[in-house]
Amino acid sequence: MKQILTLLSLFLTTLLTTNNQMQAQTCVGTATLNVTINNCNTLVKVTAFLEGPFNTGSNQMQTGLNFQPLIPTTQPYNTAPWNYAGTESYTGTLPTTVIDWVLVELMNIVNNDNFTVQGRKAALLLSNGKIVDPTWTTNNAIDGVLFDGAFTGQTLSVAVRHRNHLAIVSANPVALPNATTVDLSIANNVMGGSAQLKLLGSEYCMLAGDYDANGTITVADFNGYATESSGINNYFKADFNLDKNVTVADFNLYKPNSSKIGVKPIRY
Repeated sequence: MKQILTLLSLFLTTLLTTNNQMQAQTCVGTATLNVTINNCNTLVKVTAFLEGPFNTGSNQMQTGLNFQPLIPTTQPYNTAPWNYAGTESYTGTLPTTVIDWVLVELMNIVNNDNFTVQGRKAALLLSNGKIVDPTWTTNNAIDGVLFDGAFTGQTLSVAVRHRNHLAIVSANPVALPNATTVDLSIANNVMGGSAQLKLLGSEYCMLAGDYDANGTITVADFNGYATESSGINNYFKADFNLDKNVTVADFNLYKPNSSKIGVKPIRY
């Protein structure tokens, strides 16, 4: 009898063990997986020159503001007429090739009376005309301006604004991201052509003298120049040649450009 009970005990133990293993093997559970998808950036490549600091000897722009240094660490387009709320900034010391901040816009232009700004980004203009993302100061492998990834696959016109030069926009829309740089120092690439630019050496440059940055160069811009005339060692809007001072040299840049009018899509 004792042997029978022992055998029965072993059988029950084996059965329970086997049953537990089967339950473990067939157990179904529920797990929650959180996935964060980062929107990849859209790289926009564009170049442009400013008339004011352009040096025909080197075919590049002079870096007078950077040499001081007077270029602000945060983008300066948060006031009228741009009213751009972007938080772009740079850290550390600027590379010596940086000229100034510019504002790059992506525009959907149907015609002169039907256009909208789809995206904006403050960026840094280099002495060779290249425009780069502010993050380029710590990662110079970034060969352009980084916009939100939502622009990938879109075809848009590219505009460049500066705080005291007449803004320009590409003559044709560009498929983004663009492998070939939009070169706005070539007149045929700019809406309005050579009338919107100044030929200096072999490069077409954005026109100096738009003090109020509204897309037209008028007596209002002269009045702005007059209020800052004789100013020295600062980041002046009337400093059209970007040498940190407001002198007759800046007036001489303004005067031949007075009465110039930008194309309608860039006028405020």
